[in-house]
Amino acid sequence: MGIIRKQALGNSVFSYLGVLLGYVNVILLFPAFFSSEQFGLIQLLVGVSVIYAYSGLIGLPNTIVRFFPFYKTEDRYHKGFLSYVFVIGLMGLIIATLLYLFLKQLIINAYIENSALFVDYYYYLIPLSVFTLLFTVLEAIARALYRTVFSTFLKEVGLRILTTLGIVLYIFKILDFHSFVVYFIMINFLNALLLLFQVIFSGEFRFSLGFKDFKFKNLKEFLVFGSFNLLSGTTMLIGHRVDVLMIGSMVGLSIVGAYSLYFYIASVIYVPMRSMSKISVSIIANSFKEGNLSHINDIYKRSSLIQLIFGSLIYIGVIINKHNLFYFIKKPEYIENFGIFYFVGLAILIDISVGLNSEIITNSEWYKFDSLFNIILLIVSIIANYLLIPPLGGVGAAIAAAITFFTFNFLKWIFISIKLKMQPLNHKQLIVILIAIISFIPGYYLPVISNIYIDIFYRSTVVTLVYSLLIVLFKVSEDLNERVVVYKNLILEKLKFAGK
Repeated sequence: MGIIRKQALGNSVFSYLGVLLGYVNVILLFPAFFSSEQFGLIQLLVGVSVIYAYSGLIGLPNTIVRFFPFYKTEDRYHKGFLSYVFVIGLMGLIIATLLYLFLKQLIINAYIENSALFVDYYYYLIPLSVFTLLFTVLEAIARALYRTVFSTFLKEVGLRILTTLGIVLYIFKILDFHSFVVYFIMINFLNALLLLFQVIFSGEFRFSLGFKDFKFKNLKEFLVFGSFNLLSGTTMLIGHRVDVLMIGSMVGLSIVGAYSLYFYIASVIYVPMRSMSKISVSIIANSFKEGNLSHINDIYKRSSLIQLIFGSLIYIGVIINKHNLFYFIKKPEYIENFGIFYFVGLAILIDISVGLNSEIITNSEWYKFDSLFNIILLIVSIIANYLLIPPLGGVGAAIAAAITFFTFNFLKWIFISIKLKMQPLNHKQLIVILIAIISFIPGYYLPVISNIYIDIFYRSTVVTLVYSLLIVLFKVSEDLNERVVVYKNLILEKLKFAGK
């Protein structure tokens, strides 16, 4: 766990800093200075561009991580590995772009009635998707090299700082809304360019697109694996984002804005999982290569428990501060839809409670089954959203997300239990849930203080102290208790030194 812990720490620092910056943008600035329709448009553009980009990747991110250990050589040419990446990436991008242009009228017809503003920016999605694709490929290369911290900084911090700058320029009328959209696309390009520089200056690659070692047999192997991952990854992405796409088509951009706001707030629960996943996926791939299943099982169990511990605290923390949140998001369309958070947050808690199940299946010999699970995810998501969005709007989409995530993760949990004999869940997860409920009670019933910042601080502090104390006393996590002992000894040593 040494490499994972070190990289995960750096990833966590930048991820949480990114969350803070994201909160400034999403909760303070966008609701205050942009209409809910404009904010909804930005979120819809991002959602569609990610699906567009991943459709064009033909499974490259997972392909890079899985195959790079087998191609890595001391001469840094890596048997022409970059040539395969270049050919597959370019081919996929061309196919995805042609498909996007071919489906133009069909997509426009779906959005023209409730989200006409989206239609005006249809072609702007092409460059945004290209830059998203480029960044994703480079991020996968960095992951394969165990250099995940800088890409996390760019994605979580750099992009959000530049977004904040753009919002400030919009506030002072230096940019109008159209110019802001163009600016947003260009900062995505800058992010991809900076990550490219990191890969170049890492010294791990000789950047040559020579095809002397290029073998179509290897390309076929990449494409077969990548195609299953394309089916798996794209269906998973659409399954995760179909709610936003269907809300935009069936209800309108204003509800897209409200749903995106609460989904972003709930996504803070994902931060520990994302930080751990970035580095764990390479460790898992190497462990499968070496046949070290016990190491994978250890990561599986620890990640599940740690993620649920942190995720539950964040979930109850948002709920007890609901009245404080409304101080910042004053628009009725946001306040009236807080129910979205309850179900979206629950969906994400379900997702993280079974650890790194997707990463394990994707890197195992049964990687093809991941596509099946993601197809099920997509089907359940579409049906649930289709049935629940018309009568319940954004809350209906949130309920659909909870149903979808439960079905998706339950099937993967069963599969890994049967095929790999790995089980991440035990009585400790139930203890965490019970501790979360107990900790929620004082936070909910504490008297409200008129100063919002003091109220947030004291309410959150009380709940965190109660929660943390119970987690440590019941020895729920060996990892956390070890860190507590380390920090306690460090503090005692410093106190002894200060007393001399």
